[in-house]
Amino acid sequence: MEATRNQTGCMKTTIIMVGAAVTFIAIIILLADIKCSYDIENWWAPLYPNGETVLVEYDLFRPRALGETKWVLESSDDVETVKQFYREKRLETLDAGKTRGLAWSESFVTPLENGQGSRIIISSACGT
Repeated sequence: MEATRNQTGCMKTTIIMVGAAVTFIAIIILLADIKCSYDIENWWAPLYPNGETVLVEYDLFRPRALGETKWVLESSDDVETVKQFYREKRLETLDAGKTRGLAWSESFVTPLENGQGSRIIISSACGT
């Protein structure tokens, strides 16, 4: 049995509507990922400038964006210097009037086992 013009038009409309909905959702996710990445990298959890990455774990599309990320760095700088960097960055963020929004982060600084330098653990999450 041949489909009528009405049935064919209804199917095309349904496919177009589903396609538009999927595209809209994909755009929202992409924009949220970009916003999360920007906020985490520039405001809430910047990487320590003198740090060397030793471990990166993330659970979604890319690190330091949507989802959760654990980033571990090591630096030859002492613990207090690293902590001061993160204190100043946090104050700068608050002074700029930035709100948490979708992003969340914490940084932990501990001395390296050999006592020469620091281990920096940055945890961030966005949209979770």
